[in-house]
Amino acid sequence: MERKLIRHLLATALIVTFAFNSFAQVRIGSPYSRYGLGDINSGNSPFFLSMGGTAFGIRSSAFVNHANPASYTAFDTTSFVFEGGVYSQSSTIKSVSASQSSSYSSIGSILIGFPISKKIKASFGLLPYSSVGYKIADNKSLVISADSSTAVSNIYDGSGGINKAYFGFGFNVFKNLSFGVNADFLFGTIKRNSTSNLTDLLYANSYRRTTFVKVNDFNFNFGLQYVANIKKDEHLTIGFVFTPAMNISASSDTVVNMVSPSNPETVIYSISSSSTKDGKIRMPKSMGGGFALEKDEKWLVAADVYWQNWAKINMFGSPDSLKNSLRASLGVQITPNSMDYNNYFKRVKYRLGVAYTNTYLQLNGKQLSDFGLSFGAGFPIRKSQTDISKGMVNVGIEIGSRGTTDMNLLKENYFRFTLNMSIYDFWFRKQKYY
Repeated sequence: MERKLIRHLLATALIVTFAFNSFAQVRIGSPYSRYGLGDINSGNSPFFLSMGGTAFGIRSSAFVNHANPASYTAFDTTSFVFEGGVYSQSSTIKSVSASQSSSYSSIGSILIGFPISKKIKASFGLLPYSSVGYKIADNKSLVISADSSTAVSNIYDGSGGINKAYFGFGFNVFKNLSFGVNADFLFGTIKRNSTSNLTDLLYANSYRRTTFVKVNDFNFNFGLQYVANIKKDEHLTIGFVFTPAMNISASSDTVVNMVSPSNPETVIYSISSSSTKDGKIRMPKSMGGGFALEKDEKWLVAADVYWQNWAKINMFGSPDSLKNSLRASLGVQITPNSMDYNNYFKRVKYRLGVAYTNTYLQLNGKQLSDFGLSFGAGFPIRKSQTDISKGMVNVGIEIGSRGTTDMNLLKENYFRFTLNMSIYDFWFRKQKYY
């Protein structure tokens, strides 16, 4: 048993190390990631993606629900849960007259859940919090004198993002009420460039301003779940989550240079020396609630509402122009017959979801919305009813759109795919020999 434990820990360490390197890459291609802290991750787990992102009232012993830490109390007292997978997104950005496509793939998340005692369960993991990746061109005319002007091409590009490594606990307050807390360590760097080129002047150098925003601090979120037993095999779970507004440590480093118009990486000379600003980013308060009505191994219906106070975000003492976001989602899971070992597809868990969000972006006086439809399935890998360890391969797909082409804005149509394997194993059960 000790060797098995060591193998699990070594494999987890290797995957987490690889994930750190993968998360550092550009993970998105959306002009809307230019604002705020980038595109906020709503969960890369196939289960929750295919359920429309619905999570607050859901609990299970077979997978990790980090969106509500109170759900950790559903873990068995002798089991270990591991999840790891990949995430991919393809997007098409459309204006009134043109369109452009992009795609990327990365490690989706690494999640682990385990018991500490009969009443206390724990989880830790690594996943992206936000992603930045864009390149936007804007052509204007610059007046030089009363009778002359020149064309200016402004290019804005950004990359990076913020990652989240968390450790959380769930406690059984009493029989049907659970409380949980996650300590999220947010870290990462967002790089933003602004380059101006005087396209009509042959030998004019380009002006480039580069800003690095680095985040490195803890944030906390809390959860509650109450389980009402309607029948022996039917349960209604009510869930709530809350994240207080918190100041997290961050730094902003800005460099302004003159660069070669033919090679922006070649610095001709520095206009100003590097300036570093240490300070705080005021993270938004958020709260949400939801329910999950479930018949054991038959069906699950769940719904969520989630609100975030992005209008109060403050970066290095300066407010941003973001708006409060509101998200509503609904998800359904159906398992035809989990005990039919003669028909594999009757044991598959089929999922469907829908979500609508008023995002935190307001451009040209219009708050942008996001609408997505999702579906997926969980394919069991346990061979027979007598197997002790079991697992599932989960697939999730979401198709949606964000924004509009009205008022000279952009519409983003996206396709998201995520695949992972969840492993549910018993660590501490003694072997019996006959």
